[in-house]
Amino acid sequence: MINDDLKYMRECLKLAIKGRGKVEPNPMVGCVIVKNRQIIGKGYHKRFGFHHAEINAINNALKAGNDLRNSTLYVNLEPCSHFGKTPPCTDFIIKNKIKRVVIGMKDPNKQVNGKGITKLRKAGIEVWTGVLNEDCINLNERFIVNITEKRPYVTLKIAQSIDGKIALNNFKSQWITNIRSRELTHHIRSNYDCILIGKNSIVQDNPELTVRFVNSKKHPVRVIIDKDLQLTNKYKLLKNNYPLTIIYHSSNKNVSDLEYQKYIRLKSKFGRMEIADILKSLYKLGYHSLLVEGGANIYSQFADKDLFDEINLFIAPKILGKGISSFRDYQIKKLENAKEVTLKEIKILDKDLLLIYKNIK
Repeated sequence: MINDDLKYMRECLKLAIKGRGKVEPNPMVGCVIVKNRQIIGKGYHKRFGFHHAEINAINNALKAGNDLRNSTLYVNLEPCSHFGKTPPCTDFIIKNKIKRVVIGMKDPNKQVNGKGITKLRKAGIEVWTGVLNEDCINLNERFIVNITEKRPYVTLKIAQSIDGKIALNNFKSQWITNIRSRELTHHIRSNYDCILIGKNSIVQDNPELTVRFVNSKKHPVRVIIDKDLQLTNKYKLLKNNYPLTIIYHSSNKNVSDLEYQKYIRLKSKFGRMEIADILKSLYKLGYHSLLVEGGANIYSQFADKDLFDEINLFIAPKILGKGISSFRDYQIKKLENAKEVTLKEIKILDKDLLLIYKNIK
């Protein structure tokens, strides 16, 4: 039975991925219904505000004329037990007399978080939890951060030399990595709601922060930290009209929003705005994922406050010697206090490397 549970939970995960890019900010969820070791119904959450995976799977089974009594329902996330955009999935499961429910992970949403499991058990349904729990968590890691920390999922994207430098001493950095790395960067950008960059990086590199190297309909919102509003429209980010650009500042200058530019004033503390306040603001605006592209001062602030979830580290086989380090403003006094991250994946991009680290808290 355990092997079967693993097999069918993997099917749930395969189905769940189909909702990527369409269900956010909701989680990706897949569901299969099994009877006599045969799948008799399947479904996934297709789009935000539409039926959840469990409803789609049950309807799929009923449409085919199947009797759901004595069947097992598999789902990678705990079924909801409250009214939201749709009715509670637990009620529909109970109504259709499903005998057993196997769940990948508990829902971290406080409105659910064990309540769905309790409701099913009170109705006499056998419930198993924690099947492929780690895989289920990895699939919806962004949702988990959103719902538990009320901020966007944050990835630091860093391109550096083999000796840890992101730029020369004169701050010049185009281009450290090769074309394959840059193409992959554009693909990565297309999977995020926003891209954040500091004023100094704009002055030195004058980037566009677009996804022009990939065929994508999604253009992430550009986010600029420009405390004193020193940037002018001679820079590409403030010159072109797509997508929206948000400028965070703490200046007293009188500025007005434009069609493609939004100015947000935040209080500064010790000469800088708080990263936590920027993340809180972006989350309130409805943005759930953020790619941070520099520079060293910005990376250091995210590291100092431990406000990142992932690092995408591109390494070029170049030695720059004296130059700007990735985290030059991040300091610790004791070696045992060094921040540790976990290596999850390695990709070879011709001569470059991409190391993907997770911040396991």
